Amino acid sequence: MRCYVEPSPAGGYFVRMRGEAAPVSRHDTEEEAEAAAAAYERGLAREDTADLVALSDGSEVLIRTVQPADKPLFVAGWKHLSGESVRRRFLQPRAALNVHELAFFTEIDHVDHEAVGALDSVTREGVGVARYVRERDRPHVAEVAVTVVDAWQRRGLGGKLLRQLRTRAVANGIRHFTASLFADNAVMLTLFQHVGTVTVTRRDGPVIELEVEL
Repeated sequence: MRCYVEPSPAGGYFVRMRGEAAPVSRHDTEEEAEAAAAAYERGLAREDTADLVALSDGSEVLIRTVQPADKPLFVAGWKHLSGESVRRRFLQPRAALNVHELAFFTEIDHVDHEAVGALDSVTREGVGVARYVRERDRPHVAEVAVTVVDAWQRRGLGGKLLRQLRTRAVANGIRHFTASLFADNAVMLTLFQHVGTVTVTRRDGPVIELEVEL
């Protein structure tokens, strides 16, 4: 992943990946941007703390917590999601992630906002992520989402990620997950049933809201 720095038209500096139209991150000074670009290229992914996990087809992934230096993995991984996978994750079609979304998805505190990601053990490409975000008004509840790139779906990866996320959530005082998904998303419904007791709390056309007691 080759990164470079260029001035932002609105001020500050962008870090970009070669071959990608959207920037990875924005920084106030050129020095900060250069440091971020160097961090991305070094791959501060902490594979030394990752768990090597075998999937149902015998393939292996490295699972670990998401870090700020993972922004290029998110940019690259987006290209491996079909329009249908994006629609099921965000409940609508959408374009690539912008710099603010990349920051939100990677710059997390691992308590109120946690995410675990999976890397292909051979190529080190990002292939999946599960995250929760704690609700402010109900601190024992967190909204959860799981995304797996198309080529790695139906291998059991989503379940592996969700179970690891559940363990971290319970340790941080989370007792319930909530999620919004299409009612016909049988795969995600089954995953949630494997980590807790599922209750449908609301229906809005094709979308349902769930609460999962952990």
